[in-house]
Order: sequence, then C-alpha cells, then structure tokens
Amino acid sequence: MHWNRQRTQSSKAERFVQHIDPETLPRGFVVASTFAGVKRAISPSSSSAMPSKGVSMQSPKPDVSLIVSSVPASIAGVFTTNVFQAAPVVHAINALQTSREAFLPSQGPRTLAILANSGCANAVTGQEGLEDTRELLDLVRMELTPAITHRKAADSDALMLSTGVIGVRLPKGVIKRAVQHLVHGQVLQSNPDAWLEAARAYMTTDSFPKLRTRSFTLGNRKCHLLGIDKGAGMIHPNMSSPQGLHATLLGVMLTDAPIEPATLQTCLARAVKVSFNCISVDGDMSTNDTILAMANGQAPEVQDGDPTIPRGSEISESSHPELVTVFQQELTALCLELAHLIVRDGEGAEKFVQVRVRGAVDYEQAHAIASSISTSALVKCAMHGEDANWGRILCAAGYAKRPKSDWAIDPEKVNVSFVPPKGVRGVRAVRTLINGTPQDVDEAAAAKLLALEDICLEVDLQGGTYDKTQAIAEAVYWTCDFSKEYITVSAESYETNSRSMETIVHNAREIGAT
Repeated sequence: MHWNRQRTQSSKAERFVQHIDPETLPRGFVVASTFAGVKRAISPSSSSAMPSKGVSMQSPKPDVSLIVSSVPASIAGVFTTNVFQAAPVVHAINALQTSREAFLPSQGPRTLAILANSGCANAVTGQEGLEDTRELLDLVRMELTPAITHRKAADSDALMLSTGVIGVRLPKGVIKRAVQHLVHGQVLQSNPDAWLEAARAYMTTDSFPKLRTRSFTLGNRKCHLLGIDKGAGMIHPNMSSPQGLHATLLGVMLTDAPIEPATLQTCLARAVKVSFNCISVDGDMSTNDTILAMANGQAPEVQDGDPTIPRGSEISESSHPELVTVFQQELTALCLELAHLIVRDGEGAEKFVQVRVRGAVDYEQAHAIASSISTSALVKCAMHGEDANWGRILCAAGYAKRPKSDWAIDPEKVNVSFVPPKGVRGVRAVRTLINGTPQDVDEAAAAKLLALEDICLEVDLQGGTYDKTQAIAEAVYWTCDFSKEYITVSAESYETNSRSMETIVHNAREIGAT
C-alpha cells in the first residue's frame, strides 16, 4: 500500500493498525499481557505508564507478555551479530544449540513459551544478566510444568525477548509477579484484542503495534500464521541462525502448520535474509535483534486436501518439498510485510524508500551496495528534502563495503532512476544518470514523483566489470528519510535514559567494559 503526502495527515496508528480476523489466528496458541512497570522499576522518575507517542490506545501500555503453545512446538531463531549480544540472545542461542545436539533434527529444539518485556534490554549486564534471564525462564517453565511432564525438560522450553534501556539489569521482582499473573490469572486467551495487546507490550519508541496474520492450505491442513514485531530506532539488523554464528528489532512468527524444527529454521533464515536483513532506519545494529518462529502442528484438517499429513506428523524439505515451498512463500511474505512496517515507523520517518540494485555479480554484492545507499545520511536527507540527488547515491554505492571479489562496479555503465511505486498512476520515471552520464532532469516530473511518501530508486550496474549476461543479480533494501523529528525523538530518548546512566556506568565497569 502506498501513500502520498496529502494522506499523511492521519496518524501512523490510524493508517497501519489493521483489524485482525479471528479466523486467521493460529490454533493452539494463547497469549496474555500486562503492565508490570519495568521501566519505572529501573528508573523511578520515568513516566513508563504512558503509551508510546502516537498510540491512542488505553493506558498504561503493557510491558510484559507471554505466548504459550498448547503442545511443545518447533522453534527456530535468528539473532543479532552484534558482539555485545544481550543476555536473552545469548540464552536463546545456547538453548537452541544445546537442543540441536541433544535431539534428532526432527525432534528438537522445541518450546512452549516466549516471555517478552519492554523497558529494559538486559544488555551489557554480564553474567548477572544471563542469570536473571535463566531465573525468569525457570519460573515460566516451572509454572507450565503440567504441560511438559511427558518429555525431558530442555533450556529451549521457554525463551525470552527483551528491549529497552541498555546496561541495566532486569527488575526480576516485577516481572516475576507479572508471570504469576499471566499464567494463573485466567488471562491467557486467543482473540484479536489479546494479540494486539501483546504487540503493544513489545513497543518502545514505536508509534503503533505491528501485528499481521494470514491463512493458507498445506495438503489437508488449513494453516494460519501470525507475526508480531517491534522497532523504530536502532534498526539495521544483520541476523544469523545460531549455528551460523559462525531499538532493537524483535519479532515472533507463530504458525499451526506442522513443520519440523530443522526445516522451520531453514525457512526462517531464508525469509529473514530478504526481509528484516534488508531494512535500515538509522544504520545502528542492536544488541537484542531477534526473530523467533514457532510451529505447533495444530492446524485443523480440511476435506479433500492432498497430500494428507497425519495428525502428529510434521513436514520437511525431504518429505514434502512442495509443501515446504508453499510455507516458505507465506512466511517470507509475512516477514516482508512486518519489516516494511518497521521502516514506515522509523523514528521521525516521513518517507518510505525502496532501493533496488541490479546488474551485480551476485546477491551479496548487490545487497552490500543497496545497504550502503540506504544508510547514507546524505541520501536519507535528500529523500526528506525531495531532492533527486544522484551524486549522493553514487557516492554511497562507490564506498560500499562489498565482499571480496574480482568483480567491481564500472562507473561508465551505471544508470540511476527514480521510478513510481507499484500501483501509483499519474507520475512517470525520472532517469538521472545513463551509462555514467548525467541527464537533463524534468524538474516538475521529479518534484511530483518525490512528493510521494513512497520513493523508489533504482541503480542498474549493467554487469559492472563483467558482461551484462554474466552479472544479473539484484537486491532490494528499504529505508526511510532523516527528518528534524528524528533528532527530536532520539534526543528525548536520551534524556529519559540518561537518568539511569550511573547504573549503566557501574554495570559496565563491573564487567570490564570500560
């Protein structure tokens, strides 16, 4: 969906929060959220009871949520590659690796619950922060014991997501009380309102909750897929699978499709590669970036579905490659939709910018160039000023940190164009550079095109130092502009978080970080 400048008078919440059809919710999952006062507990002077700017929903905003599957579900995850990985990230990576080593690929890892909190990232908190995470998840596991007595307990039985202030330990007391309430308060349920509240619980500087669902058929199963993510600042993810280790962006993808763990991990990694790993708000990779996916196999059967997937069975790439392809397409589409919402909700963002790089030797080269253009402060400012400044685009492409290769950009073959967003009529493409030569630009056409909220720019390398037929790879990145509001939001965030600075410095010194 595309928006022009005249339609931006309504709030982002009004435009992007969608009604969820109860029939699209995945079966076998329940959720509950509550306001625990996490931020208030770590910074008593903070006004954490207030909802994030732009959200006109009831206050106080929930800051702790719990998602529970009725049966042990396949679990997969991708995580930040930042050296300073937050405690919940370290715990989840270790838990998934341990489970993979302990179980056959089709048996593990599995999980029952995902606990999430906003207000405190539990990052740069040393061994104590990791122990806090384990203690809270042990509590979740213990409270859910009746559901897992039939199988050996594993660290992956419960995982955690945290976002918020860096350098401060979790307020375990308030979160423990919240867990007790969520498990025993008869508030776990599955309806659109409950899931929307869960999405709100993830929010920090977000202006609206990000929740989407979809339905599809796999053989004789009517499957459903739900996604929640959050992020508005500190967004430039580069997430990897745990075995790859070789604001944060948080997300959960829940499905009742019967997918084995190893296949779910593969599908999630593929989906994230072309979605969340292709967005940027400010070029800063978080310590907490995490996307988790759960598949519990509880999708109902439909008549005349083929092939038949027996109850209790799970599909894999080796057993049902055609069904895995369908699932991959649905998961990737959902990840793309949610990733785009993060860019649209970038702190102070007024423009949604798509950067497409064509004619590279492989995806990695194209991706690196598109990333460099998307994170350029000069390019982002030009997009805010509605200026078709191709010089800034070329500059960012030229200094891109590309993987080592004998392939290179040929400056005399590069084309740069601004094209209308898909579905938008009445505006035409503007070509600013052809074969490395500047073009006379129709200023009126350019002004009309760049006045749109959605801006699409294309860089065609035409094969670079290779022949056109030898280098046809492309990559797409999505970013936003830099506005005066971005500075305001970032400054306000700093002012709020600075009240905890003495604690942050103390924790950093304790673990030898300074």
